[in-house]
Amino acid sequence: MVTLRCTQKLLRRLGVPATAGTSPPTTVLGDWYASILHTRPHQLIVCMNERTLLVVLVPARESKSLGARFRDTVIAQLRRLGVPPAAIEAESHAMSELAFGPTASRSVLGCLREATFALSYELERPEHSSLADIEDFLGENIYSTTKYLYPRELTIELFRAATANASGVRVH
Repeated sequence: MVTLRCTQKLLRRLGVPATAGTSPPTTVLGDWYASILHTRPHQLIVCMNERTLLVVLVPARESKSLGARFRDTVIAQLRRLGVPPAAIEAESHAMSELAFGPTASRSVLGCLREATFALSYELERPEHSSLADIEDFLGENIYSTTKYLYPRELTIELFRAATANASGVRVH
């Protein structure tokens, strides 16, 4: 179970009530925050992980398939980061149940706004040939809420710790 915590504007677009109830996450990464970015040639849903501030970008088309496309995009990002396949499979399975809810953390929402602002400029740069390139670029932004660790490094560390805990190894 994972919750995509959406801004009011995105909740309205998805047709989800702002008071939607949510359950605690069962994924390693936890919940994600999402906002919509209106840009040309297409609109994007900018998703930021609550624990690591890792960003994934999902084209904002067909809201009915958003859950599956979001999960596929997260899994592709985890593969690029080098997360072990077994951990990716477990995360994908845990993400099979997706809920939509309102935002709950102002600090994560502020980081999401900052990433969205940076993204609006990065979309204009010719060296980014795909959304995956931009996601990788944003994975190297640092934020004080992550103690100045890169989101990509923090993500890998979370999976390393989860794998060690699952196998009974003590992590320091």
